[in-house]
Amino acid sequence: MSSHTERRRFERLTASMSVLLDHPVTGLHELKTVDLSEGGVLVTGDFAGNAEVGDLVSLKVVGLLQERSPTVPLKVVRCGANEMALNFV
Repeated sequence: MSSHTERRRFERLTASMSVLLDHPVTGLHELKTVDLSEGGVLVTGDFAGNAEVGDLVSLKVVGLLQERSPTVPLKVVRCGANEMALNFV
């Protein structure tokens, strides 16, 4: 048995999409998704480690779906060196 406890509540689906993250202080940042679940999304990119847990941000898929893609509100729940876990709010 692993000493690492799995804290995920939802099954993850690998999903690599370009997204535009809007942070209230630093503005727009183009990132990539790593995975997606019913509860949130994991993103990676140069900006990902610069947010703080608790920050409220919004995310929009860019590319082919950009015109029809909704803007989704999210909350930062974890930050790493180049990745950020976001929960849907």
